[in-house]
Amino acid sequence: MERILDWNKYLDTAAKMVSEGIVMLKNDNNALPLDTDKEVAVFGRIQFHYYKSGTGSGGMVNVTKVVNILDGLIDNGVKVNEKLLDTYRKWDKENPFDLGEGWGGEPWSQKEMLLDEGLVRETAKSCETAIVIIGRTAGEEQDNRLEAGSYLLSDDEIEMLTVVRENYKKVVLLLNVGNIIDMTDINRIAPDAVLYVWQGGMTGGKGTADVLTGKVSPSGKLPDTIAYKASDYPSDANFGREENRDIYAEDIYVGYRYFETFAKEKVLYPFGFGLSYTEFEIKTEKAEITEGAVKLSVSVKNIGSYKGKEVIEVYCEAPQGRLGKAARVLCGFEKTKELVPQEEQVVEIAVDIAKLASYDDS
Repeated sequence: MERILDWNKYLDTAAKMVSEGIVMLKNDNNALPLDTDKEVAVFGRIQFHYYKSGTGSGGMVNVTKVVNILDGLIDNGVKVNEKLLDTYRKWDKENPFDLGEGWGGEPWSQKEMLLDEGLVRETAKSCETAIVIIGRTAGEEQDNRLEAGSYLLSDDEIEMLTVVRENYKKVVLLLNVGNIIDMTDINRIAPDAVLYVWQGGMTGGKGTADVLTGKVSPSGKLPDTIAYKASDYPSDANFGREENRDIYAEDIYVGYRYFETFAKEKVLYPFGFGLSYTEFEIKTEKAEITEGAVKLSVSVKNIGSYKGKEVIEVYCEAPQGRLGKAARVLCGFEKTKELVPQEEQVVEIAVDIAKLASYDDS
């Protein structure tokens, strides 16, 4: 039987995965979704150079085309301010993207265009909303560091965000990154919306634009804890040691397990957090132990005004005996189908009891 590969189905599926993985941390002032009848201003050279992946053998994959976020916006009917766009295009041509030299030699981030405040003020007269895109690479032989332009924002990026914030009614910040970055300056400058759009492969720009325009409501959840500062993480004291050894002092308290147990006050955005354009009412309808598992029936109802998906997360708390245990551990999760307003779905989640057991290695 002959089977014909429909490449477009693969592209559409990949873009949907990007949309569903985007994590929206903040959406104030009705910044999103975008009104496609209104012009927007797009800032940041990463609008032309979307990071589809990190560096290294996993990222050095040749593709026919990478859809940038700018491409995705235009394809979705968003009107982009042409004067600002032309200025960026000319500057980007005169200041080539730095590919670095050799394996792992690519810089974490790129130089940004110094903004002409007159141009910014002019574009703000016709654009209520500005989209700022900041990008990072990292990977094999080029891990993140606690430096400007890597885990921290660069001076160029801080200046860009500051000038845009001072002139626009609504500011949307997109983080095209492979890992979380420091949020200190971002919180101080206070964009209206902040989204981790990650590194979504060759269709990343389309998947991102679908969320920005409301075709898809964001339903991604944070895979890590965002603390207020790097020194809040339990691994910070032993990270990056110069001697040829690694020290793991956290024991079982890695990531959110540490923060939930010992340092909730240091959490800016918790593990598993993520906003939607709509709201959900969640109720546990039934919980029973059967066949070596805890089985939960959870009803999820869309009580907002947008269609969307929600993720149900189940956490367990083990008894504190001779072994110390984390206050909360993720033991199950499930995502709903796309629910239209007032639609309800019952989600079934089974948690294997054996996976909740404690093991004494002494």
